[in-house]
Amino acid sequence: MKLTTDWYIKKMSQIQSKLSEEKLDAILLLDPYNIFYASGFFHQSTERPLGLLIPQMGEPSLYVPKLEQEMASETWIKSIHVYFDFPGLIHPIAWMLKENSQYSHIGVDQLNYRQWKIAQEGCPNIQISDLVYTMRLVKDAEEIQILECASVYADYMVEMTKDAIIEGLSELDAYNYARDHTVNKMIKELGELTFANQGTTNGAVLYGAHSAHPHGLMSSTLKPKPGDVIEAGFGALVCTYESESEHTFIYGEPDHQTVSYFNAMYNAWKAGLESAKPGVKCCDVNKAALEEIRRAGYEEFLRHRMGHGKGLQEHEPPWVAEGDMTVLKPGMIISDEPGLYVPGFGGFRHSDTLLITEDGCRRLTKYPRELEACIIPIK
Repeated sequence: MKLTTDWYIKKMSQIQSKLSEEKLDAILLLDPYNIFYASGFFHQSTERPLGLLIPQMGEPSLYVPKLEQEMASETWIKSIHVYFDFPGLIHPIAWMLKENSQYSHIGVDQLNYRQWKIAQEGCPNIQISDLVYTMRLVKDAEEIQILECASVYADYMVEMTKDAIIEGLSELDAYNYARDHTVNKMIKELGELTFANQGTTNGAVLYGAHSAHPHGLMSSTLKPKPGDVIEAGFGALVCTYESESEHTFIYGEPDHQTVSYFNAMYNAWKAGLESAKPGVKCCDVNKAALEEIRRAGYEEFLRHRMGHGKGLQEHEPPWVAEGDMTVLKPGMIISDEPGLYVPGFGGFRHSDTLLITEDGCRRLTKYPRELEACIIPIK
């Protein structure tokens, strides 16, 4: 399963039609994810800059280090320009801009401060453009289909982790067990995993107090104990598009306090699900979700926003958070993952991948989130 060359040609045409709206003669894409999106040229990004130049009219061009020359020539893009290596006698970005000096008004998607100074020396009219980032906010039908497929495997990783926990495996062994079973299932059902070197899964399994770290590090020796709160959170990638499914398990029957923490998290997750709909600002969805945790009296255990966009990147705009005034639209895909984290005890976080629809939202990940589905009996 992957996007076709025709899809990328269509996407390129859409970008070109928007350049005139921004009064740009051309745009130089340097963000590898924007290059993935606009051209389908998947590569391993390093310190060596790689650029995709898209003019308002005419054919696009790739600017690559020599070690990428052969891979670039395998794409549908015919115009390939090559520099030897980084840093070189002239900075590769300065070289790219010099090669396109015929354009009076050129946009660039990203530059750090040093790159900006280098770029302005030879191209004083350069400007930063969010054109492609904005396009990526709303997914096409083909992208949604890929993300729906990825969601199935993200949920499957959660289910496989449950089996590993029952067997008493360590955090790392439980993750490896879930990953291996999921990747084997993907190969069996999808065939060759396209662009697998970009990754096929990620995530973590965290037991007890470890789960109180939102992005905790797994142990190769720590095993589950009765009463542990367990965080199993995963991303699965199909054609480099990622869906996530995260789940709070409880190993054995929970006590009253554990249930109270769980219910506060669950109510926040549900509020996010019910609030995410077209016309609503991301910041307002975030507020509705986190308010449930505050209302339960657990504000001190909040550590992060409700969620973020999903797509080619694990975390991408829009940000379902304070300060993001982005209005949700049909076709946007976000995560719903409010959590609370009790130091020394455990963390509570479900995460679903949500598709904004015409009248609300739809869960692409569908693992059961109610308390009874989260309790793992002790053998």
